[in-house]
Amino acid sequence: MPKKLYALAYISTATERLSTPEAIDALLVDARAFNRKCDVTGVLLHNDGSFFQYLEGSKDAVDLVYERIRRSLSHRNICELVSEPILLRHFSSWSMGFAEGSASELQAIAQAHWNHERSNLKGASHVSPGLKLLLHFWQNSKRCVA
Repeated sequence: MPKKLYALAYISTATERLSTPEAIDALLVDARAFNRKCDVTGVLLHNDGSFFQYLEGSKDAVDLVYERIRRSLSHRNICELVSEPILLRHFSSWSMGFAEGSASELQAIAQAHWNHERSNLKGASHVSPGLKLLLHFWQNSKRCVA
């Protein structure tokens, strides 16, 4: 029986440790390897020291990745937006996709309503306004492949 899926989204602010493109690249290489090992997928968006991240996987795996993130000295002011069960992965081919967004794009995604995904009576999935914005941004963004 497949494990139930879970999603977590948060925003944070970079510390000085992530002040260069090289530092962000190093963070991505490390995080992608860890996420692959844990079977966690998702995306990381960045703009001028502000981050938005969406993670998906089994609850235990997402919790493990998120605990590692919370202990990291690379960012501060972590604010969890959603942490709930989901029906399916939306970023299944990305151990951690990465894209630069504008300040207004990240703000819109972070401030959107992030209720959980649920089925309606006809069986189609309902996606929260926050996830809809994220999926639209991701579909139209220039992103870093990994």
